[in-house]
Amino acid sequence: MTAAKRVLVLGGTNFDIIVQAEKFPEEHEKVRGNECAALPGGSAANTALGLARQGCEVRLVSAVGDDALGRLCLDDLRAGGVDTGSIRVDTATRTSMAIVISSGTGKRMMTFPGADREPAYRAVTEADVRNVDHVHVVGEPTSALGRVVGLARRVGRSVSVEWNGRDMRTLAQGPGLNLMNADEAGHLPDARSGDAAATARWYAQQLAGDVILTLGADGALWAGPSGAVVHEPTMAVEPVDRTGGGDAFNAGVIAGRLLGEPPSACLRRGLDAALHVITKIGAHP
Repeated sequence: MTAAKRVLVLGGTNFDIIVQAEKFPEEHEKVRGNECAALPGGSAANTALGLARQGCEVRLVSAVGDDALGRLCLDDLRAGGVDTGSIRVDTATRTSMAIVISSGTGKRMMTFPGADREPAYRAVTEADVRNVDHVHVVGEPTSALGRVVGLARRVGRSVSVEWNGRDMRTLAQGPGLNLMNADEAGHLPDARSGDAAATARWYAQQLAGDVILTLGADGALWAGPSGAVVHEPTMAVEPVDRTGGGDAFNAGVIAGRLLGEPPSACLRRGLDAALHVITKIGAHP
């Protein structure tokens, strides 16, 4: 039996309040919601849980507050098979939160910062990195996060970076997976207007790494540094809530890559994982 791939994930853990409605409210308008859920979330936490569901051994480096919401987040991660030993419990502040209004086809989000993750990142050692096969990072490209990425590259561990609307080039130079959606890619400094494939190809060549874009109903594409682009379609569904869909996709792609699957199969794995998430409210399948 092949040993499970080991992944170190660094990034945010927060508590989500998600409201599903037919449309977004206008100024002074009251809109009746269809469903409401309050549950643990955060891009890194969601991806860690997704990787665990994909059969990986996952350790999450993050932070929560010393409060009831933080304890709910930790319990949820442990129940999902994620090692929480590197999650810092910050006694000085609250757990980060997010409020999401989801219309199915789109969403609006407000985030509320809480526990500081930087000390948890700084506590990661070279031995921690050597003990895994892959490092996945989400969040602002700080020096603490960059140090861990540098360690991973130095000891020969593969790396993936979730761009999440940020310019992550300071962390993403060199071989690795760069994960983003087409809307985010379209706002990058060197985006090719209206051409997601050309944008992905240009960044893949500049970074000397792979760029993976989700395209909504059009599936996803994978651009390699050689200039080759692979497109994978997806099944048409009526989305209920897109929260966590990208995180589930990322987990599927990373797991496929660690198993040695070709880009088309990695994209298919990621798209299938996302479909399980976006057809319900909340990021858990």
